[in-house]
Amino acid sequence: MWLYYVGHRRVLTHCYMARSFLVLAADDEETDRLLLKLAFQEAGLEGTLMLTRDGQEALDYLDGEPPYQNRADHPLPSLFLLDLKMPRLNGFEVLASLAQKPELQDLPVVVLSSSMDEADLRKARRLGADEYLVKPTNFQELTNMVRALSDRWLGGDS
Repeated sequence: MWLYYVGHRRVLTHCYMARSFLVLAADDEETDRLLLKLAFQEAGLEGTLMLTRDGQEALDYLDGEPPYQNRADHPLPSLFLLDLKMPRLNGFEVLASLAQKPELQDLPVVVLSSSMDEADLRKARRLGADEYLVKPTNFQELTNMVRALSDRWLGGDS
């Protein structure tokens, strides 16, 4: 398997990779979660997309808290997509929590937010986000973004 590094994160290249992957996504907007799911399908990706409704639910998943304690059924993700503006725990709080978890150090985290605020981008990067993307305004752009994320973080045609 070939690896390359983006920042301090390992990224698998196209040459060899298991065809299955899990992407964890945290977003409080039901419509955004549905569109993301449809974009993954439209992009033809063969992995699993696990959708959570807020930062606390995402951390519960990552920490293996009930109902996610069975790692055979709920494996750790290959990529984490994180919205910023969410109830309970927002994206910044999730990033701060992840920084305290050495076992998740290699998990790539991509902030996917509607915020174009430069201060949000800088803060997310400072807290450990590997990439910051603004949510696309149409479905085709979202599908193209999902394909690009697959190429960059999941080793391409997964």
